[in-house]
Amino acid sequence: MTLITKGHNTIKTKKCLIAQALWFAFFYSPTILYAVEQDTQKNEFEIIEVTSQKRVQNVMKVPITVGIISADTLEESSSILLGDIDKFIPGFDFGDSSMTQAGISMRGVSSPNISSGGDPSSATFYDGVYMPRAAQNVLFSDIERIEVLKGPQGTLFGRNAAMGVVNIIPRKPIDDFEGFVKASWGTDSLARYEGMVNVPLSQNIFLRANMLSNSQDGFVKNISKPEWNQNSKIWDLGARHHNAARVALLWEMSAATQFQFSVDLDDLEQAPPMAIGLSQYAYNGGKTPFSDQTENDVRHGVESRDMYGVTAKLDHQFNDELSLKYLLSYRDWETINRQDDDGTADITRSFSTSNNEDSSILYTELQLNYVNNKFNAVAGFSYSKEDVAQQTELNFTADTVTRLTTGGLNNVIRGSFAQELAANLGGNTDAHAQAAFGPEATFDGVVDSLYKASGFPLDHIWNSNEWAGALNALGFAGTIMEAIGMGGLPLSGDVVLATGDLTYDIVSQQLGIAEIFGPSFSGQFWQENIINSGDFTNWGVYFDMDYELTEQWHILGGVRYSKDSKDFSWTIPETSFAALRPGVGNQLFPMVDITASDSWSKVTGRLVTNYQLSDEQMVFASYSTGYKSGGFDSLVPINQAAGEKAFEPEDSANLEFGYKAVLNKTLSANISIYNTQLDNFQVSIDSKQPDSPAAVPSIINENRKIRGLEIDLRWLATAELTLGIVSDFRKTDVERPAFYDADGELKAAQNSSFDASMNYTAMLDWSHDFDFGLIGLHADYVYVENTNDQSAGLTDFQLAVKEYFKNKNDINLRFSWTSSSESLEAGLWVRNLTDERYIDGIGGLTANILGTPFGRINRGRELGLDLKYNF
Repeated sequence: MTLITKGHNTIKTKKCLIAQALWFAFFYSPTILYAVEQDTQKNEFEIIEVTSQKRVQNVMKVPITVGIISADTLEESSSILLGDIDKFIPGFDFGDSSMTQAGISMRGVSSPNISSGGDPSSATFYDGVYMPRAAQNVLFSDIERIEVLKGPQGTLFGRNAAMGVVNIIPRKPIDDFEGFVKASWGTDSLARYEGMVNVPLSQNIFLRANMLSNSQDGFVKNISKPEWNQNSKIWDLGARHHNAARVALLWEMSAATQFQFSVDLDDLEQAPPMAIGLSQYAYNGGKTPFSDQTENDVRHGVESRDMYGVTAKLDHQFNDELSLKYLLSYRDWETINRQDDDGTADITRSFSTSNNEDSSILYTELQLNYVNNKFNAVAGFSYSKEDVAQQTELNFTADTVTRLTTGGLNNVIRGSFAQELAANLGGNTDAHAQAAFGPEATFDGVVDSLYKASGFPLDHIWNSNEWAGALNALGFAGTIMEAIGMGGLPLSGDVVLATGDLTYDIVSQQLGIAEIFGPSFSGQFWQENIINSGDFTNWGVYFDMDYELTEQWHILGGVRYSKDSKDFSWTIPETSFAALRPGVGNQLFPMVDITASDSWSKVTGRLVTNYQLSDEQMVFASYSTGYKSGGFDSLVPINQAAGEKAFEPEDSANLEFGYKAVLNKTLSANISIYNTQLDNFQVSIDSKQPDSPAAVPSIINENRKIRGLEIDLRWLATAELTLGIVSDFRKTDVERPAFYDADGELKAAQNSSFDASMNYTAMLDWSHDFDFGLIGLHADYVYVENTNDQSAGLTDFQLAVKEYFKNKNDINLRFSWTSSSESLEAGLWVRNLTDERYIDGIGGLTANILGTPFGRINRGRELGLDLKYNF
């Protein structure tokens, strides 16, 4: 719901929304348990243990705000990606319109960016290992649980945890033989196959292997068939194809020592992020974003990732008080994200980009834990070295470049009209125009009238009649006709067609503009490349302690020192088109070959106190700080010798109060209120600099103050029925610097506020044990308030699409059956029951110069069937 009114009306609206959310809580609630799981035999909640503070603890006694997604949750909600589970955790969102450029949003702060020189504001860990931005979005196969820690986590998790951490924990090998096979089929030919087997190889060596394959057809048919894709796969928009596998070997070396070695593989090859054209040049005139057909003419479009990771972990218990953990990991990935950026099949407006990476990271951590009846302390050291290589391609057709050249010529020609008129009038003011043409005249108005009367502006110089008319109006016709041996005859469109490129080459030579060339180049590609390389290192040391003042009252404190160093380079070579047309120059990025280096360090910490009101209730207060390293914008080279600098690191500070309880073993409550100050927030915007013909993604630094409330309530109404609701309320104040927007307009620095927004998910989980097996029902209702109207620099084409401002209202259901022996399971599910349609985003780097904005939409209603066999 978009709030426009203020004061009493806003408060009244919020009260209605809160009442609506609480009403839904009694009709929809979860198998998804945020901090606890239901024990249906005892009619009480079973507490989950977590490792969110680098030690195993009861989640209800951990004095931080942490959300838990259990294996049962993933099963019941058919979730395989972070974007499937964000609805169950207040204040957490995951944007996955692109697998390789996805972004975590924590309490409204998100930093998805294509730049390899930057980092996310919230860190992701998989099996204890830090995952860089292009590797964050992994398939959930055989996962034990997912922990989402909100607020700065710099003390225990280090850099890039300024707003929080997502900790994905896969299952370890165990000493029993077990396994399963599972298949799912659904809408748009969904075919998902999963399997796991755990085998004891000996009394102390255990092997666990799993795999997951997920494929689904697209839901918007791409009917574009350009000549350059005749031998390439043309993906329908939204098509998915993703495979993952993992093998882990656990060796119990002794009663006190364990060693685990694991290898995980990830293979992605699917449709690139979609571009549903919203312009008059798009399919069906861009009249609706929800058409079942569209045209994307990207050359060899695809999104792919080939990734593997190797991890070794050693755990040793010295005695009852002291233990050690050591981890060493290496991960390597190659990605391609080649996508359409105009949403049309118009060859004269064709523009696409490709973000290609070949990178790797080495990560290691040593941790010592000490515990006695008063202390629970952890100390450690971590180190990572990341080598990145990125190539950003910008691909135009020669037809598109000629359209850009046409625009430049139009500006030059209009300028010549203005100069000639000023010379005739003796000046270029409105007063001069009024003296010659009357009191209503303006100088610009007269220029426009003369300009249009002469047949300008040109649409495209390869239109032979337009080109002939322009040459006649500008006085080039006679010279050209003499040059081609037709002196004395008029220059017409037929002559232009008959002579091919000749008239264009003559004008190009006379004006010294190599970018004026003829239509024989139609369909050829003009590519500009930005090639980046980076060498990043990070190391940190930390200490954190939990001290028991009394049996009820604890105080915690921790500190970490982090150091980041980055070496980065930009190489922009000459456009590939220069091999076909010598003398042409880059249109978007000037040629450079430059390097830069910088380093940052930060001490972060936390101070926490928690008090146990009773065995069932705890309150806590915390103050914590976080840090995200500075970096470099891969698309904006900097010259440090000229005083240009890397963008600043993010610093966060958070004051938080929380309440956790499991009352009467049937009512679970997790409530927190927070105030976060985030300085130098690295925001990615589309910006068109004064000397650039098009907008490009760029970084600016904002300051934000975020205040919010998060609520998670679960009621085990009976042994068979659980009801619950999660919700968050948030208000954000922003200090934004001056910047150039996507249209090239300079926006002044300003202070603004995002109106308080509310999101909630209401859930229901019911099960009953019949003679033929266990029947279950899961339902959830998701409401997300749309805040796009509060975005910086909203463009006219965004404002013109009303669906861009629509609130999210989704209902999801799953019916399940489990046999009495628990060996067979079946499920029927539906997502987005009412088939709500949304626009996930609107953009277009060339929307202002080619008139080609585009959007991305959701799939709509999905139905499916799951079958599983356990052994």
